[in-house]
Amino acid sequence: MATSSPGIGIAQVPVSCYFCKGQDIKWTCVDCNVRMCNSCKITVHQGLQCAQDHEVVSIQDISGSRPGSQEVTSVVISLVVNSFTTTLPAVHSLLCSDDDLLYFTYNGQTSDKCQLVKGKLLKSSIKIIQMLQREISDIAMNKDGEILFIEHHDHKIQVLSHTGEVKTVLDSSPMKLLAIHVNKDNEVVVGLREPGPPFPVHDFSVRQVIIFSGDFQRRETIELDKKGNKLFSYAYRIRTDSRNVVYVIDRFDNDSNGRIVAVDENGRLKFIYDGQKDTGTFQPNGITITPSDNIVVSDYYNEALHVINSKGDLLGLQFIFKDLNIYDSFSLCFDTEGYLLIGCARGDNEDNGKISIVKMVDSLV
Repeated sequence: MATSSPGIGIAQVPVSCYFCKGQDIKWTCVDCNVRMCNSCKITVHQGLQCAQDHEVVSIQDISGSRPGSQEVTSVVISLVVNSFTTTLPAVHSLLCSDDDLLYFTYNGQTSDKCQLVKGKLLKSSIKIIQMLQREISDIAMNKDGEILFIEHHDHKIQVLSHTGEVKTVLDSSPMKLLAIHVNKDNEVVVGLREPGPPFPVHDFSVRQVIIFSGDFQRRETIELDKKGNKLFSYAYRIRTDSRNVVYVIDRFDNDSNGRIVAVDENGRLKFIYDGQKDTGTFQPNGITITPSDNIVVSDYYNEALHVINSKGDLLGLQFIFKDLNIYDSFSLCFDTEGYLLIGCARGDNEDNGKISIVKMVDSLV
């Protein structure tokens, strides 16, 4: 590691305000990457239309949270509340509605088991309300409580109404849909790719995340970083936080190796999380966002939960199979009471997957 000695007489240039060039620096804009005085923060930066949703933090906060200073806890889950056996071999995607209805899917090799299930948690079981026999790869819920879904290797977004009616609301052909999510503003965020084999990714491959308005008008296409490099290889799962920052599970290959790519709603890269060096392989499967905008990721290979903050710093890492006997976690969501639900595959000598209900450590939520 390179170091500098105070004995070397190198002149240090004081940092000045980006706008007025004064030296009374108080704030920095994380998105613009500029520092500013208190006056310019109020009179200049806040007046910029493009900066309305930018994250502005004090210099003191930055100096107090330098990389490496954040303590990482090995306890993410403080309590396992319950575990429910489902009717499916695995729970590949999982949602919980405001009225505590569950929606979960299986999309695996046992094709006759591929279903979307609507159910309600009882004290000791899941009451099945509705089943839809489809090979569904991902689901989302709009503000009206309707389920949006995409089928495996398909190019249509379909909606399951409260009455059980299914209708197509968008056709993305020839592009194939990979993932779907609805943000807090009822905008629909999807991952897409060109037809053909998913891997390897070539220069001519088209890998995108697109944000549609609630009436399915294209608002933003996210594909390349500032240098023209592809941001995504295969957008497997998508979630957004309270500021509509987009978090994508991005897969590299057919073995589910991947990373987390965070971009703002205008497509600017915020960070990339590749897992931890000491755990080696990183296979993110499920993702959800806490009320404080921390990101919870299930790591299939390491049988672990990672919790990172909105800057990409690791806050917690727990090996949930070793500690809690929760195995093969595929999907995550929170219920209305703040409990974390973990959708899992079936274990040895078991026929069906499970949904575990757990309580996270308060400091991580």
